[in-house]
Amino acid sequence: MNMETFTFNVGGREQEFSIKSPSLADQREAQKVYNQAFSDAVKSGCIVRARLDDLLKEQGLWDDNKQIKFNTIQQEILDCEKSLAKGGISLKSAKDIAVKMKKLREDLRDLISVRTNLDNHTAEGQADNARFNYLISAGLVYSSTKDKYFKNYEDYLARASEPIAVKAAQILANMLYGLDSDYEKKLPENKFLIKYKFVDDRLRLVNKDGHLVDSEGRLIDEFGRFINEKGEYVDKNGNLVDANGDYVIDFKPFIDDDGNPIIEEQEKKEDAPKPTTETVAEVTEAKPNS
Repeated sequence: MNMETFTFNVGGREQEFSIKSPSLADQREAQKVYNQAFSDAVKSGCIVRARLDDLLKEQGLWDDNKQIKFNTIQQEILDCEKSLAKGGISLKSAKDIAVKMKKLREDLRDLISVRTNLDNHTAEGQADNARFNYLISAGLVYSSTKDKYFKNYEDYLARASEPIAVKAAQILANMLYGLDSDYEKKLPENKFLIKYKFVDDRLRLVNKDGHLVDSEGRLIDEFGRFINEKGEYVDKNGNLVDANGDYVIDFKPFIDDDGNPIIEEQEKKEDAPKPTTETVAEVTEAKPNS
């Protein structure tokens, strides 16, 4: 039986836990949970996956044009991958291709996001989630005693948002579905960008000095805002702006039709001479007694 061990802080102290791959008994129980969840979902009116395409088209969420766009993006990604694999072009051109691939994958994810979200709500999608949740509840154990961390399936469902539950789900998904935590780094475009130091360890684009940049090589900060070499905020053209995005520039009054500067009322008030102590005293003396 495969098992993966990890440490996690629970209750203020580090403890060692293990996720074990499902036994035959676990799989049988998980199938029962799947069947029940599927039955409940169908009875409540959930569609099955076979009807998903029809529903998407009926709701105007998918059509022939989107399918053509989906196929086109996939082909573009394959063509770019072949270009990188073949080589024989300038490093700059190869970088541009790799960056383009990253954008194409983002576009593809955005395009199919509606389908992906709706699939989770099909009867099969809900049943799959229920089966997976059961396997987490049965598979997370204390390494030292092999006692289950969750009392039962219902206990897991009530505590599924706990950090250790999320961690256990990630590990079990890797074990069951062969998911790789470094999946993004192993994509062809990212392998190229890493090899030639065009990205950092978080796959963010950097320049030759290791500073964060956008796809056009302009300096940005951790939050994606444009900055200059001094770390000051700028717009995309390099003009200084403040934290609110307003231009930092010396303002000159607008000119009227006669060529005279237009002075705002607020400026007049600010420029007006403030009364001195003597002036206040003179006004007070001149004021008639009531």
